[in-house]
Amino acid sequence: EVDKLAAGEKEEEEEEFDCSVPEVVNKYQFAGKVANAAIAKVQAECVVGKDVAELCLLGDSIINQELANVYKGKKIEKGIAFPTCVSLNNCCGHFSPLKEDSIQLKEGDVAKIDLGVQVDGYVALVATTVVIGTGDITGPAADAIMAAKTAAEVIIRCLKPGKKNVEITPLLEKCVEAYGCKAVDGVVSHQLKRFTTDGTKVITNKNVPGHQVEEATFEPHEAYAVDIVVSTGEGKCRELDTKCTVFKRAPDQKYNLKMKTAREALFKIEKAHPKMPFSLRDFDDPRVRLGITECVRHELLQPHPVLYEKDTEKVAQIKFCVLLMPSGPLKVTGLDIPENVKSDKQIEDEELIELLKQPIKAKKGKKKKEEEAKKE
Repeated sequence: EVDKLAAGEKEEEEEEFDCSVPEVVNKYQFAGKVANAAIAKVQAECVVGKDVAELCLLGDSIINQELANVYKGKKIEKGIAFPTCVSLNNCCGHFSPLKEDSIQLKEGDVAKIDLGVQVDGYVALVATTVVIGTGDITGPAADAIMAAKTAAEVIIRCLKPGKKNVEITPLLEKCVEAYGCKAVDGVVSHQLKRFTTDGTKVITNKNVPGHQVEEATFEPHEAYAVDIVVSTGEGKCRELDTKCTVFKRAPDQKYNLKMKTAREALFKIEKAHPKMPFSLRDFDDPRVRLGITECVRHELLQPHPVLYEKDTEKVAQIKFCVLLMPSGPLKVTGLDIPENVKSDKQIEDEELIELLKQPIKAKKGKKKKEEEAKKE
């Protein structure tokens, strides 16, 4: 009993660390560096004819390679925090197909790349949107990408200690609507905590009737994953018959599994991916895959289903992670949207125009600089 208590206390102590601890910031930044490197390499390979399953495998293998060389010999958990997904056109996310269910990229496809890395439980998530082919990107695809990009610019300027999550949502709705788009229902930006990608504080991209978000105030030294998914349609996504391949162990669920294959599958999952989402790609054994179905049936695993907008619509996504530091927001992941995305729409709302003119980090005043010089 004593051991359990001690372990429990130790876990609680570990949980308390936030971004006021330099080592924590270092781990977020390192995980972020790996995530950015992986997504940039996947993006560079997004060309006509490329196989989506291969791209997903590439993203995952870059993460594992980059992490193999760090924190060696230390008992530090590190690995994929979200398996690489490449979701096309009207697919809203979580498309990470097995080889036999894969598709090839075509000219004009709107590809959302999404992945995540964790080092010692500190998570860095990132997503970006690319259009396959060369030349300027215009029309609905450009509108959706610019809507997501501009919404991201709005959020990072509002992520300040003392501000409230509910103040941001109306700004995001206005911003996305200016580009003739809608945010996708149910996508929220989450506070990050150690070993969790869905902390209690959230920012919703649009107010959905019946889905109230609890009001929360941002505090110094918190971490957030900002996730914006925008559609040229209504923003209502549904499951079709695409096979779900991304799952996560449901932390508090227990069930006495009868099938041996299911018990074996759960054992392997708990060993390899105890807390983070994983892909079926990691388990080649058909028995394990069969066992996973049983685990899902008994709610031991949470599926991340593949969701779709209407066929004719285009969906864009931008995701990045931010630490709320005293000097201002510190972005640890995120790629820039290329210059060749050209929407004929723009923001005309005065409040948004003023907000977007503001620098992300406040410039140091003369007084502050002098004080710092004195300290040195």
